[in-house]
Amino acid sequence: MLFLLENQVSVSVWTDSSSSSSSSSSAELIQAAVPPSVELGLTVLYTVLYSLLFVFVYLQLWLILRYGYKRFSYQSVFLFLCLLWSALRTTLFSFYFKNVVQANQLQPLPFWLLYCFPVCLQFFTLCLLNLYFAQVSPTLLFPIELNLFLFCNVLHNI
Repeated sequence: MLFLLENQVSVSVWTDSSSSSSSSSSAELIQAAVPPSVELGLTVLYTVLYSLLFVFVYLQLWLILRYGYKRFSYQSVFLFLCLLWSALRTTLFSFYFKNVVQANQLQPLPFWLLYCFPVCLQFFTLCLLNLYFAQVSPTLLFPIELNLFLFCNVLHNI
């Protein structure tokens, strides 16, 4: 059963439970684990944190543009993925303030963008970090051996 109260959805489930002492069944209401005030507080907290992350990453991207750093680098791609992720999360959590029912009953494309695509962005970011560390860490961990190996390959090819 769905109850709509002041832009909040409450789901009530009635179950039949029989006790061992009585054969009659009594109906009991399953309560939500989190009270609505805590849920509202967490929504506000997440919206503020994602908004701050968005502003911070946006400023970092402007600094890259302003000071003429390499525009297509690991840092700029990582920051762009973070900017897109935080924008989608901020949009999702701020959408909960307006209409909770509509936020849960979106069309397929907006639903995928707000609920599924941020997970894909997290995966892309993790892959980018793995690629970066796979490229950078051998030169940091084994600088002498790697240079010797490259030098020997050059001599072998001559």
